[in-house]
Amino acid sequence: MPLAVAFPQGTDDVVALVLWARAEGLTLIPRGAGTGMPGGNVGPGVVVDLTALAHVSVADRDAGVVEAGAGATGDALAMAAAALGRFVPPLPSSSRRCTAGGMVANNAAGARSFGHGAVHRWVEALEVVLPDGSVHVVGSADTLPAYDGLAEALEARLGPAGLQGWPRVGKNASGYALDRFLASRSPLDLLVGSEGTLGVVTRVWFRTAAEPAGRGLALLPLPVGAPIDPAVAQVAAMGAVTCEFFGDRFLEVAGLRADRELASLVSSHPALLLVELEGAGGPADLSPVQALASSLGVTAWVGHTPEERDRIWAVRHAASPVVAAKASQGLVSMQFIEDSVVPQGRLGAYVECLGRILESAETDAVIFGHAGDANVHVNPLVDIRRGDWRDRVERILDETVALVAALGGTLSGEHGDGRLRAPFHPRVFGGDLAAAFAAVKASLDPTGVLNPGVVVPLPGQDPLAGLTSLRRAE
Repeated sequence: MPLAVAFPQGTDDVVALVLWARAEGLTLIPRGAGTGMPGGNVGPGVVVDLTALAHVSVADRDAGVVEAGAGATGDALAMAAAALGRFVPPLPSSSRRCTAGGMVANNAAGARSFGHGAVHRWVEALEVVLPDGSVHVVGSADTLPAYDGLAEALEARLGPAGLQGWPRVGKNASGYALDRFLASRSPLDLLVGSEGTLGVVTRVWFRTAAEPAGRGLALLPLPVGAPIDPAVAQVAAMGAVTCEFFGDRFLEVAGLRADRELASLVSSHPALLLVELEGAGGPADLSPVQALASSLGVTAWVGHTPEERDRIWAVRHAASPVVAAKASQGLVSMQFIEDSVVPQGRLGAYVECLGRILESAETDAVIFGHAGDANVHVNPLVDIRRGDWRDRVERILDETVALVAALGGTLSGEHGDGRLRAPFHPRVFGGDLAAAFAAVKASLDPTGVLNPGVVVPLPGQDPLAGLTSLRRAE
């Protein structure tokens, strides 16, 4: 539970809160819609609810730039872009509720981020209140006094090894983005994905993309025994913008196995890939997907109409709420290992080994996610009727962290570290990089006023502190 909740109505209110918290020795926890899962927007300080900062407008019609307050929803961004004949490529599936500030804080991503990249590629500039109460608008070419010499100090700390040990994955929302910052020297690259620990984002300028001439959507069944990684590699070679994965349990819980139109696809196959391609000069050509299906001995389902495509997208976008609502009595969907990423080509090994971890802990799970990025969402269905349920959660988490580290992956692809994953940085990144994260926090927020325990853990921090068996409110 927070100490209190504040509801700023504008940037000036956020400045007043930061200065007050510094003077009183309190801490602030920036919060958008609360859709983040690893606990980055909850804690014992003063929650700063930014949802009132919800304005959206067109900042530059010719360049396709949209300005949004931190509390504007993803859907509001999408509507503003659509009015320009454009779209927001990294929009998450939670766009109905998630906020612009939260998207920036977590370096969020969505299904189309496979082809278009995560949020950091689409941020033109930020308005941010720094831990000293100063307000700045920061673009990629801007500098800030607080960042003077920081890159050089980090390079000296890391020495000749540099970023050795940095996960080589398709996307990452864990730790501070030292890879981007040391390459660009831009404060913007460090602020995006910093989860409200280095500044409070109050406004965002997003670049948008022109709508393609056509879109094509296909569902590709994976036969029993067919390895997922070669199929994903072939989909990537097609230039697909989306490559999603629906596991066996997802197909059952989400109701796809009972869908009459899709029954032939899902009744006899353990998994599906959802593939989307864009057409540059006309309708998207889905024949490569159909050819891949033929080589696997299956038939792909193709969405020919917008209504058919919308129906499939609705299933994907509702995934987590559907899983939570349909979990059988006594089972609670707990997303404590839900966002790991492994290097491309190792997704099959990850899913297989994860299955053994869950089976050993006698825990069912629903698995789906972004196959193209090897970023998997895992919803363990925890039997809270068992007295040892928390012990089994701790065991699954510990063994999954070890698995991700062994495969060279990272614990978050798009949801951030929060208070759940931050304590595991030394095991995933190594001690030197984890210490560099702590050095960034100490340099840019020396009084620790903003979101302590997120990204950089507090001494003795329990990653599962506050975990409850209560069902998550939707």
